[in-house]
Amino acid sequence: MVLNFNNLTNQLNKLNVKENFIIIHSDLHKHQFIAKNLDIFWQTLLKCLGKNKTYIIPTFTTNFVKFKFWDYYKSKSQTGIFSEYFRKNIADIRSIHPIHSVAIWGKKKNDVPKHKSKSSFGKGSVWEWICESKNVCNLSIGISVNGGATILHYPEELNKVGYRYYKKIKGKIVLKNGKNLKKEFFYFARKKYKKKIVVNNWSKCENDLIKNKILYKLNFNNLVICKMNTYKATNFINKMIKNNENYLVNYKDIN
Repeated sequence: MVLNFNNLTNQLNKLNVKENFIIIHSDLHKHQFIAKNLDIFWQTLLKCLGKNKTYIIPTFTTNFVKFKFWDYYKSKSQTGIFSEYFRKNIADIRSIHPIHSVAIWGKKKNDVPKHKSKSSFGKGSVWEWICESKNVCNLSIGISVNGGATILHYPEELNKVGYRYYKKIKGKIVLKNGKNLKKEFFYFARKKYKKKIVVNNWSKCENDLIKNKILYKLNFNNLVICKMNTYKATNFINKMIKNNENYLVNYKDIN
């Protein structure tokens, strides 16, 4: 069966998302019928997931490290074509962070707190609220946990894992009102070692989340869709990291 918006609707209807807030990660480059019809895709999401929900979309700008410039309006999202479409055409709010911002639209948009932390996932961050709230669903479309679950970084920072460190990120940040923000930001970055590299081991985490009935995953005509409650997932991963600091990673020797 060829994947189209009719059977995509059928798959999305199976999700039965109960949370009022939905954070969506997406990778649509393999599915051109969606990529070329983002207006229809957005209307399909509203129809299937709910017009009364509040939607949160990552609008990351990793090129800030290189260009050292971030603008509330002008900095394009590097988190996929739907993310940039949402930022430009739908969102009413964008959180202030030079790398890990999110765009927000919906009935309860003002319930999402402003990002007050100096770090991406620290205390007072938007991501802390996303992970600690019991009313947020993490939904990934076209991508699984590897790339579709930024929430995994929150328990890493919460537990101060040894393979990461606080890296100061400097640059010009222009706010919504056009004024420059005078604030230091830090990124809990991956450490670099001389004789080994640290790589994600998120496939094990994904399997564990499925086994513990936290993650629901379906794959229809090569379109992967994953759903999980952010609080339940965070609580589970937090316990796993406390038991094994390297739960989310592997170390590989450099030849």
